[in-house]
This record gives sequence, C-alpha cells and structure tokens, in this order.
Amino acid sequence: MGAVLLGFLAGVVPAAPALAESIQERQWYLDYLHVREAHKISTGKGVVVAVIDSGVDARNPDLAGRVLAGKSYWPADPAGGGGKIDHGGHGTSVSGIIAANGRKYGALGIAPGAKILPVSVTVGKGSGGIYSGSVPPDSIRWATDHGAQVINMSYGGRITSPEERAAIQYALDHDVVLVAAAGNSASSTGVDSPAKIPGVLAVSGYDEKGRFWSGSVHGPEVALAAPSVNIITLGVMDRGASGYVLAPGGTSGAAPMVAGAAALIRSRYPELKAPDVINRLISTATDAGPKGRDDQYGFGRLDLVKALTAKVPAVTANPLGDPTPTTEPQAAEPESQADAWLRQVLTITAAALAGLLVVAGSLFLFLRRR
Repeated sequence: MGAVLLGFLAGVVPAAPALAESIQERQWYLDYLHVREAHKISTGKGVVVAVIDSGVDARNPDLAGRVLAGKSYWPADPAGGGGKIDHGGHGTSVSGIIAANGRKYGALGIAPGAKILPVSVTVGKGSGGIYSGSVPPDSIRWATDHGAQVINMSYGGRITSPEERAAIQYALDHDVVLVAAAGNSASSTGVDSPAKIPGVLAVSGYDEKGRFWSGSVHGPEVALAAPSVNIITLGVMDRGASGYVLAPGGTSGAAPMVAGAAALIRSRYPELKAPDVINRLISTATDAGPKGRDDQYGFGRLDLVKALTAKVPAVTANPLGDPTPTTEPQAAEPESQADAWLRQVLTITAAALAGLLVVAGSLFLFLRRR
C-alpha cells in the first residue's frame, strides 16, 4: 500500500533555556485541552501506544523512560534496533505529542505515563521532505501481538487494500483502539486510508481558535477533531539539534492527541473494551460546525476532561462500524460445453414427457366418455 506521512514539515526550535518562554508555554493546546487538569485524573500509566511511523529517536530526553523495544521494517536498520532509529523525525514528533515526559524545560505529552511501542515502516524519501513508501499491514498485526492497546497511524493513502482492511479487523478483534490522521488537503481530496476504514477513529484538525484547519481534509468518515496547527513537539537529536521542532500544520499532529486521550481513558478505566473507549471519546466531544456529526469536525472537538469524567453508557459494538466489507454475490462460473449439452437434453426430455402426459390425459378422458 502506498502511503505518505501526513505533515510535520517543521522548523527546528532552539533549546528551551534559549527561549523567552518555555517549551510547554509554547504548547498552546495544553491549555486549550486542559491537559494538566486531565493529568490529575489520569496520565496514561500502564498503557502501551504503538506508533507506526518513521521510527522513534529514543535518545530524546523528553522521551526518556517512555520508549519500548519495537520493530523496524527498514532493511538497513541494525538487527535489534527495535524501531529506535528515526529516518525522518516524523515518528519522534508524533510520539512526543503522545508521551513526552514533561521534564523541566521539556515538552509535555497528552499521556506522559504511557509507553511508546515504535514500529518503523517508511522506506523512502518523497518530494518536499515527506517520507513515503510501503506501510505493511503486518505492522498493525505485529503491534497488536506485542501489547499495543492503542495504535496511532499518522500516515495515509488513497487506496485501501484487502490486506490492510484485514489487519484493521485483526486489531479491532483483539481490543485495540485505532487512531489515524484524516489527511491533508495538499495531497488528498478525501479522507485517507486507514482513517476511512470503518472502526478507525479518523481525526481532522483545527487551529488555536478552534476553527477547522483549511489544510485538513474532511469527509463523512471523520470522527473527531484535534489541534493540528503550530504544534511544537520533539525532533531527532542529530548534529547538536535541540530536539524540538515546530510543525505549522498537519493532521499527523491531530491524530496523536486522540491516541493520547485513548491512553488516558484506558488507564483510568482498564476494564473498558475498545468500543467503549471510542464511544467515550466521541460522545463527550464538544460539538462544532453543523449540529451533530459533520464532515469537518466529526462528532466534535476532543474534550479530555469530559472523556475522563462523564457518565457514558456502555455499547455492544464499535460505534464507528465494522471494517469487514459486505460480501458481494459471486458471479456464476461460465458453463462448459458438456454442461450446456446436458442442460439442453434434459430440457427436451422434460418437454417430451410433459407432452406425453397431456396426450395420455386426453386419451383417458375420451375413453371414459365412451
């Protein structure tokens, strides 16, 4: 499946002590989403979030103690690298939004108590610095089989393969919450796959004032909206870099906000199954745009505190649907010459028998009248 990582064409940010304001003060969405208030209730402790992306730079001090041994599908990676080499910075940025540990001068994630399971899948560099390539459905299965309770997928493609759909079904069958970026309008005209697959939380983006971001795609598959503009987050630690980047826009940044929220819920309510976690996220969202679910905001803007505290009825099925497609009727196989000949013989024989019965019946009635 061809796919691109969605966003984070970002500039490097100076180290925190060189700034007039701290990194966390520049994370505008911390206040917008009331993240610190949410952390009084849950930090995501004990929850594993898989990040299927470009890898994660585990050297970044803001991720210290947060990165588990994962898997790399990159042929050049050393054996045992475990996805801890980042080939483009994208995966590290996504992981920072989810689980940055909030150290002094550092960034703070939505779920700083969660652990990141890195799965490195991108295999080449496309135009404009966006890394693109093949995202194997096996990566979803691998993350599922190795403890992921939430999977973040900040990538997308136009085509949904049967293998990808089957992998999504496999993860959902194993009680995993799946979150994906809806896509960016610069490269898409509709919601990307896997976000558009039923059962997946497709996330669009909005700006600092809560307005739908013009760079985000929209469509009926969108489930939630989250911050996606001017996101300061983590980068790779190469060549004396500060380890921070500023992403001007991208739904790649919105999806991990929701993945982090799912981790907070799974930590707070460990007994909840994935459909109930999803239902809690969408039923507590702040409605925006046209009343009810709409193509831009989905069910609304993410509300962390309400998702953690509201009374939400249980559900019996994933409220976002089932990824298994409706079975199409199978086309009849072409009839062989022998079958056609036999069918004709049987038809003629049946007609002849019917004719004989009519004649016999008529003769019987004639003889009775005599």
